[in-house]
Amino acid sequence: MSDLPTDYQDRLNLREQIARIDRNQAEIQKLFAEAAKFRRERWVIPVTVAGALLAAAVARLDIIARILGWLP
Repeated sequence: MSDLPTDYQDRLNLREQIARIDRNQAEIQKLFAEAAKFRRERWVIPVTVAGALLAAAVARLDIIARILGWLP
């Protein structure tokens, strides 16, 4: 007499388990790729804001110079 239950073949579907593992691995790879993207792009917003502020300051340099007393 075997210790295996009679419905072991229904419980042990190797193809289904392999497919599930493959899906999980694919999802993990997507998450790692997304994390890498966020690590690369986390400086985009501060650099963009700094660039916009610099551009605004340069565009209004004459007003800033008058406020600081550099121009009459």
